[in-house]
Amino acid sequence: MHIDVQEIAGCTCLRLRRASRKLTQIYDRLLGAAGLTVNQFGLLAQLYGADVSRSTGLSMGTIAERLGLDPTTLNRNLKPLHLQGLVKDAIDAADRRVRIIRITEKGRRTLERAVPFWRQAQAQVEHAVGDEAIGALNGLLDQSTIKLNSLPGRSAAAYK
Repeated sequence: MHIDVQEIAGCTCLRLRRASRKLTQIYDRLLGAAGLTVNQFGLLAQLYGADVSRSTGLSMGTIAERLGLDPTTLNRNLKPLHLQGLVKDAIDAADRRVRIIRITEKGRRTLERAVPFWRQAQAQVEHAVGDEAIGALNGLLDQSTIKLNSLPGRSAAAYK
């Protein structure tokens, strides 16, 4: 068997992961001033949005689905937020098998403190890549996510 290294170098997944690692480094460096990683920032933002719109938290399954995470990774990302008192969880009254995650007041303050650092990261990335390219990239990523979600496989919704 012959392995074509050029073919592998063109792998979409490897290219996307390389770009993702670079982006993560930029966001994590800036958000670190608020004591957060970009993953933690995204989780807090999702929980903040749910709290504002419905005054309720989100189930583990809903968070996993929205962020495209499996339950193990979600639990690993939530653990430091729990330890810092930024999120809390409770059992859903309607279905005791479901864990509901909510942002705490400390979590809200931390998120508010982090937003300016996130905006700096956004501005750096937009400046480096260009506004037009960012718009096109975000559109392609959103479209790709929708199409990839239609492929057969386990859905995060199964973890509610």
